[in-house]
Amino acid sequence: MSVRRPGGSSSAALERLFDRDSPLSYEERLEALIKAALPDRIQRLSFGAELARGGMGAVRLAFDEVLQRRMAAKTMHAKTYEHLILVHGFLREAQVTGQLDHPNIVPIHELGRDEQGQLYFTMKLVEGQSLKALIGGEAATDHERLFHRLEIFVKVCDALSFAHSRGVIHCDIKSANVMVGAYGQVYLMDWGGAQLLPLRSGDDEAQWVRDALPPLPPSETDGLVFGTPSYMSPEQANSQPLDERADVFSMGALLYEMMAGRPPYTARTAMDALIMAREAKFAPPDTHVSVPFPRELVRIVTRALRRDPDDRYPSVAALQADIVRLLRGSGSFQTVRFAAGEHVIREGEIGDAAYIVLAGRLEVYKIEAGHHVSLRWLGPGDVFGETSIFAASRRTASVLVVEEATLTKITSDLIEEELTSMKPWMGAFVRTLAARFAGVEGRTPRAEGAPRSAPPRPAVTVSAPTTSGGESVIIDIDEPLDDALDGSDMHATVVARRR
Repeated sequence: MSVRRPGGSSSAALERLFDRDSPLSYEERLEALIKAALPDRIQRLSFGAELARGGMGAVRLAFDEVLQRRMAAKTMHAKTYEHLILVHGFLREAQVTGQLDHPNIVPIHELGRDEQGQLYFTMKLVEGQSLKALIGGEAATDHERLFHRLEIFVKVCDALSFAHSRGVIHCDIKSANVMVGAYGQVYLMDWGGAQLLPLRSGDDEAQWVRDALPPLPPSETDGLVFGTPSYMSPEQANSQPLDERADVFSMGALLYEMMAGRPPYTARTAMDALIMAREAKFAPPDTHVSVPFPRELVRIVTRALRRDPDDRYPSVAALQADIVRLLRGSGSFQTVRFAAGEHVIREGEIGDAAYIVLAGRLEVYKIEAGHHVSLRWLGPGDVFGETSIFAASRRTASVLVVEEATLTKITSDLIEEELTSMKPWMGAFVRTLAARFAGVEGRTPRAEGAPRSAPPRPAVTVSAPTTSGGESVIIDIDEPLDDALDGSDMHATVVARRR
């Protein structure tokens, strides 16, 4: 399964070149050295085993005799030459991809014809598997599998955002066209059906991808729908003009498959799938799994798959930003803003949310004997209302916005969702700690945000099974409980050990 490599004659010749007793002059040695690397007559490329086969062509292993480089070479089947539009797409794929220099787009090395006159282009050899094979038709029902797929998704977004910035929309995004390397490489492949956007005001013409091929006559393209129906946007399925938002829809379809193990449209025939794509009718991704997906992720995929392009994300970059926020743990929580003079919470009302201050200045106060008693001031990074996350309770103080504030709002149901996505032992630990904290708060009333009095020093021990071999993780809290709840000290006061 390997391609031919050159023999040892060149290395022997090089040894003679560097023999100090050789009668050759420096100029003769220099010329001979260059010819050893670039002989006058050499079959530069040799082709080896077939790596993959599709309906229009195949990918074979290739070896560049001059650069000593293993590559992949894409070729066309003999019947493909009978269709001008397919040959046009093959040449265009090489030329368009060759102009897209990005780490997540496979580099193209050469476009040419072999000794039999057959077209080929060579590209970087990616040793790995397609995303379709990696998904294997299985839904991402566990946390680690889902997040691994989302990390791949982010890299595909990088490739596509770059292409859009160069005036190229892919038009055939699907899991089979994403290659995942053995060491984390991710490549968006197969740009044969790409469309080029017209240059717009503000675009850099020097960076815009150029189309060197003559356009196909309308008789060759009228009514043609190119792409894969299971991932198509409605406008693409209906042969309407496309822009970047068509790729946003297809990325939503790819995200759907990463979640559910299958694309949005599954039908017995391509025509049936095309009809479904025209109406953008599909079941929610949770339909295919027993464990629901994070609500924020469902919101993201639902927005990307909106039938009307105006209702989708305006760009792949915007879609990517929401996924990145989700991966970093901040995508599920709502950002809220308050003007100066507004109350975020009021003393005595039933609370069901906590808040993190992102920007602004707030005052925590109580009304005692009819008088306004200031307890503390809050700024960026401060948290308040935390006792209401796990159990609704009456607010023991009011929080007033002094300078316009931006806050992250954290509700109990979203906290529960985050805990469910954690490793089992960590979720159990946080729940137990929260319950103990609620008990301490219940025994020691105090105003929210007011300085805590020194509580007793309980030792909290949580024992929870792990996913490996039935072992347990024992977590001991030896510090004062309230101190341990300070996020800045959390990892300093938690000790995990195996028993």
